[in-house]
Amino acid sequence: MKILITGTPGSGKTSIAKELSKLLKLPYIDVKKIIKNNPETIDKKELGELIINDKLKKVLSKNLPNSCVFETHLIEYCPKNGLIIILRVNPLVLKKRLIKRGYSKQKIVDNLEVEILDYFTQNIKSNKVIEYDCSKGPAKINALKIKKLIQAKKYNKGGLKHKLSHIKKALF
Repeated sequence: MKILITGTPGSGKTSIAKELSKLLKLPYIDVKKIIKNNPETIDKKELGELIINDKLKKVLSKNLPNSCVFETHLIEYCPKNGLIIILRVNPLVLKKRLIKRGYSKQKIVDNLEVEILDYFTQNIKSNKVIEYDCSKGPAKINALKIKKLIQAKKYNKGGLKHKLSHIKKALF
């Protein structure tokens, strides 16, 4: 089974994906490495960010094995024929994580908006989705909890909402 781990930057995608791949004994695929090894997927670099093109869809479909764990926030280019895990984060926690990473104020606001507006939930058509709040706890514990949700097939698309008070504090 293909398992896509997605969410905003700072949600813990890489750490949780690596832990989950160990627990499930599936290979971990680093989409960033695939992009780096396939320069035709990059249109240009703008303000320090890579601008990805549609060729990534074809490259991923060729390079992803049938059973694997992979992570990215570039969901529009990913195959959606497996399980999708959306990592959600309390906006206050996310803001602290992004500040710690040294993100610009605008980039922090942009990513908070993505989280608050449920971008990933709204843009994934599959119902084979697990939304998981990873605001607390280390990646290893979160991965164990996600494994249990996978085994129990506890799909919950649209099941997580943020408190308005957290949203206001994070943005203002």
